[in-house]
Amino acid sequence: MININKKLFRYFDLNIFISMIIICFLGISTIFFANNALETGNYRNTVAQIIILIVSLIVFCFVILIDYTTIGSYYKFIYVATNLLIVAVLLFGKEVNGAKAWLGVGPFGIQPSEFAKLSIIIGLAKILEEVDEVNKFDVLKRIFIYVIIPMGLIQLQPDLGTNMIIAVIVLGILFVAGLDLKFIYIPASIMAVFIPIAWKLDLIAKHQKHRILVFLNPELDKLGIGYNAAMAKLAIASGKFFPKNSLADIFRSNTELSSGKFIPEAHTDFIFAVFAENWGFLGSIILLLLYFNILYRAIKISKVAKDKFGQYLVVGIVTMIGFQVFQNIGMDIGLMPITGIPLPFMSYGGTSLLTNVIAIGLIINVSMRRKKINF
Repeated sequence: MININKKLFRYFDLNIFISMIIICFLGISTIFFANNALETGNYRNTVAQIIILIVSLIVFCFVILIDYTTIGSYYKFIYVATNLLIVAVLLFGKEVNGAKAWLGVGPFGIQPSEFAKLSIIIGLAKILEEVDEVNKFDVLKRIFIYVIIPMGLIQLQPDLGTNMIIAVIVLGILFVAGLDLKFIYIPASIMAVFIPIAWKLDLIAKHQKHRILVFLNPELDKLGIGYNAAMAKLAIASGKFFPKNSLADIFRSNTELSSGKFIPEAHTDFIFAVFAENWGFLGSIILLLLYFNILYRAIKISKVAKDKFGQYLVVGIVTMIGFQVFQNIGMDIGLMPITGIPLPFMSYGGTSLLTNVIAIGLIINVSMRRKKINF
């Protein structure tokens, strides 16, 4: 139920909230520049991101007012609804960049696989709260079935990037819950044997093979499938130590590699390259510190959560945001293969932004209710 008792706001983590807002505004300004808006007059993506941020903050307010344990009690409904949305995408969705991941109504669209990440976090946290021992076969079987259904539906789109995030989320929560490491080593060993076989039998998509090969050998196809990665690294390298002299210099310049002329998807997958080129090494460090602040404080909140559900819920969200930051920035600088995973709060994308803002709302929700309130 909704509880607006003022005592709850004693533990509202303003630090996390302000960090999130700063990153969101940095993202909006970077989207503006990535689209070369001043020269082209294309303000559509920037305005859309501002609107979805406003909507997300309204949803955020509702999320923090509803006790997270109440939200958790509806985990089955959330799970079923999310899976039905993914099925609807497979039946009626529109294909973008080779993946049928979007459910659109006119100019509007949502990506239900983004919601699946939160659905799995909430459900898995609730399941683990209800069991005494995570290493029992029946518990692991239940978790496997719970996770494999949405992952299977998502892979039909196909969306390997989202499934990577979900896999890391599940491992992160299970690790904190006390999973015996043998349950990680055995599947990892099987995967190590299976991947070469899958590669030989062409069970891995051709474009995914190319991305892996280019990642292992960046010089292999700079003008083809490796073009985006090569230009992103070049853009980051061209950024100086300090940001440009003024905001006017950033928004008026249209000769940079990341100004929308040279790097495709500059406002989504490669937004960090845009940011780093214009705000320099110092600006990049500040951005990373903002992310670190969110993750560090969230980990502290998980340790003082009043129950296991709250703890696992926060751990899942920390894993989700942390891995996305690592993967997105890693692929921009050549440490990770290209996957299309967005940078939280920065990359253009309404569903991604809404999902991440809700996630922060859940973290703050757990923080606000770390202790029982006496009325």
